[in-house]
Amino acid sequence: MNDATPNAHGLFDAPVRTIEKERVTLTQADIERQLDAGAILMSREEAIAAGFLNPLEAPDAVLVDIAREDA
Repeated sequence: MNDATPNAHGLFDAPVRTIEKERVTLTQADIERQLDAGAILMSREEAIAAGFLNPLEAPDAVLVDIAREDA
């Protein structure tokens, strides 16, 4: 078995999630490339209304730092 922490309550439990959030740094160019590739932006409320998020659980997430690009 790998070194990941197994669920303690049984075989069919939800996956164990880490509480720590990873930090990711993006530039404006990174964001524009992702939008050009088909990524979408919406608020949490819009995502819940569209069915992408469950309002009763916290989704996996990262903290995003926006890096300023000096020309």
